[in-house]
Amino acid sequence: MITAIANQKGGVAKTTSTLALGGLLAEEGSCLVIDLDPQGNLTTGLGIELAESQPTIYEVLTSETTAKEAIVPTPFDLSLLPATATLAQAENKLLTQPDRCFILKEKLKPLRRTFDYILIDCPPSMGVLTANALCAANALLIPVQCQVFALKGVEGLMKTVNQIKGELNPKLKVLGVLPTMAETNTLITQEVLKTLKHQLEGVTVFEPVPKSVKFPESNLAGKPIHRYANEWKLIQPYRQVIWEMRAM
Repeated sequence: MITAIANQKGGVAKTTSTLALGGLLAEEGSCLVIDLDPQGNLTTGLGIELAESQPTIYEVLTSETTAKEAIVPTPFDLSLLPATATLAQAENKLLTQPDRCFILKEKLKPLRRTFDYILIDCPPSMGVLTANALCAANALLIPVQCQVFALKGVEGLMKTVNQIKGELNPKLKVLGVLPTMAETNTLITQEVLKTLKHQLEGVTVFEPVPKSVKFPESNLAGKPIHRYANEWKLIQPYRQVIWEMRAM
């Protein structure tokens, strides 16, 4: 199963969610996480320092190496396809290709039998890299920060998703929306959750992930959240997402 974790807005916990889900999934099966963001936060968030000779997702997309050769292990039984800032150069190169939206899908085909789960951490844009992720994926998880202005971004993303489903990947399913950085006792969070459920009828709105300093601390420590702070309220929303993944 390949799941894209996407939202064109930055700062909504896409990378944090990829780390959390990947860490949990790696304890029950084989899991690969793909850093598709030129910022490389998923790579650094796993505490990985790349050697100069280490190929990355950039070399995979430009056919300089295979996906299998670019995978690096992590201390958490989690495999990583890393990224560096050079990935930003891939956008222009991919745009010249006639099959530009399907390149990642083709590169991942040899890995489908190797891993039970593949998670793709997308960049904060709806460019060709995110389009590649959505064309390669079976499912889409949309993290949304619990702020009012974040709702407009979800509407735009859903339009893009429907377009991709209609034209490029009819098998893509929306796994659900994951509210993040929630201050559950505040009026604003309650209003955001209510609006999401109203606007996205038929789409699962998961239990919100609470706002906590433990998340940036775990990223700094290079650990998935459950390895850093075993607090039920922080981990449970991600377990709910995994239950939904199993049911698809």
